[in-house]
Amino acid sequence: MGKRDARNGRRGPGDGFPGPSVNELDLPKLRRERLERLQAAMRVHGAEVCLFFNQGNVRYATGSAIMTVYSMSAFVRCALVPASGRPILFEHPGSLHVSRRIVEDVRPMTAWEWTDDPSAEATRWAKEIVQAMRELGVTARRLFVDALGTAAFLALGREGIKLVDPGRIILDAREVKTPEELRLMEHNAAIGMKMLGAFEAAVAPGVRERELLAVITDTLLREGGEYLITRACVSGPNTNPWNLEAGDRALERGDLVFVDTDAVGYEGYFIDVSRTFLCGVTAATPAQREMYRAAYDWLARATEALEPGITLADLASRMPRLPGKYLSQRYETMVHCAGLADEGPSINYPQDQQPNGARPLREGMVLCLEVYVGEPGGREGVKLEDQVLVTAGGARVLIPYPFCDTLLGRK
Repeated sequence: MGKRDARNGRRGPGDGFPGPSVNELDLPKLRRERLERLQAAMRVHGAEVCLFFNQGNVRYATGSAIMTVYSMSAFVRCALVPASGRPILFEHPGSLHVSRRIVEDVRPMTAWEWTDDPSAEATRWAKEIVQAMRELGVTARRLFVDALGTAAFLALGREGIKLVDPGRIILDAREVKTPEELRLMEHNAAIGMKMLGAFEAAVAPGVRERELLAVITDTLLREGGEYLITRACVSGPNTNPWNLEAGDRALERGDLVFVDTDAVGYEGYFIDVSRTFLCGVTAATPAQREMYRAAYDWLARATEALEPGITLADLASRMPRLPGKYLSQRYETMVHCAGLADEGPSINYPQDQQPNGARPLREGMVLCLEVYVGEPGGREGVKLEDQVLVTAGGARVLIPYPFCDTLLGRK
C-alpha cells in the first residue's frame, strides 16, 4: 500500500496533508457541471422533469442546501428540475434569501405536514407544482419523484400526474464525479486526515467513546464540514459485532478502538474512512494481530483488483475472500460509492445478491472499500475502510491515513 502503509509513532491532527483550499474551488462550475450530468441522464431516460425531496439530489441539481438535517426529516423544500433549462427550487419561506444567492428561481414552499388539514395544503402545493411544470414547457403528465409524503402523493394523483421512480437517472448521473467534484473531495480528504489524526491522538485509557466522537465532530465542524451520519466510534467488546454506536464506555489499556468517520464534509461531500487503533502503549495480542492482518490484507488486495471496464459482478467474483471464520459477520457490502452521500452503485460479497452487477467500473468513480473482521462470540473486531478514486491505472487512495505498526506485528 505504498507510503501510507503504517505509521511510526503517533500522528497529530495537523499533518499538513495537501488538498485544494476553499479559494481554489470553483463552486459555480461544480454546480453547472452537476446539473449538466443530471439533465443528460434525464434525457437518456426520457424524463421531461424530476421532483426531488432527497436533499442530496436537491443539492446536486441546484447547489443549494439549508437546514439539511431538518430538511431530511420533513417535506419543507424540493427542487423541480427540467431536462433542459433552469431548476425551480421550492424553499422554506424563511430561507428564500439564502438560496437566492445560488439559485435563480426560488419560490416559497407550501408545506402540508403538521397541519389540521394536510389534504387541503397538499392540494395547494400540488397545483403549484403542476403550474410550474407548465411554465417549464413540460407536456407529459409523468413526474419522476424520489420521495413523497402520502398527502402530496394523493394530491398529485388528483391532478392527473403519474409518478415515476428516478432512481436509475440519479445513479447514472452521480456515479462518475466531475473534475470539480474530485477537487472538492480532495479538499475534504485533508479534513478526513485531520479527523483521524485528532482521533488517534485522543485514544487513551480512561477516555470515553463519546468523548472520542466529540473529537472528530469538533475537527469536522472547525474545518468547514457539516455533520456525521452515524456515531461509529466504539472500543473493546463494543467492537464485536460491528455496528454499535458510541456510548459511555471508558477505554481500557489494550483495547481495540475503531472509528468510521461517516462524515458529510465541506459542500456536502462524503468523508468515509475506517481505522482501528490499539489503546495505550502495549503489545497487541495474537488474536488482535490476526484479525488486523486479515482486514489489512483484504483491503490491499481489493484495492489492487480495481480495474476500469470490468462489470461489478465480475469484480465481486475477483475480490479477495475473507477467512471462513469471519464470513458470517461480514460487512453488509464490500464496496459502495461516495459523493454527496453514501451512494451507489455498490458491490456485495460474491455469495450475496449484486444490486448493480451489470454496471461497469468507470474512471472517475469514488469508491469506499470496507471490511469487518471479527469471529462470532469474540471479544473484539477490526474495521478498516479506504476511500479511493478509480483511474485509468487502477485505484488511488484519497485519504491515505496510515495503518497501525503494532497491530501489523511490525513494532
